[in-house]
Amino acid sequence: LKLLTKILGIPSPKGDIDGSQVGHVFYVEKDIDRIVTYCEKDTIAVAQIFLRLRREAILVEEEIIHI
Repeated sequence: LKLLTKILGIPSPKGDIDGSQVGHVFYVEKDIDRIVTYCEKDTIAVAQIFLRLRREAILVEEEIIHI
C-alpha cells in the first residue's frame, strides 16, 4: 500500500502505527480508536488508488466522510 500510494502520487496512509503493532495497541494499550484510525486511513488509500487507476480524480479531504 505504501509503495502504490508513493508511485501513484497519493498521500500515504502510514503514520502512527503499522500492521505489526496492531496487536500491541489492542491488547496492551487497549486503544481501539487508534486502530480504527489506522484502518480508516488504509481504506481511504485503497479507494484513492482505485480512483487513480480508473483515471478519475482522487478525493479531497472535504469529500471524505468519517463515520
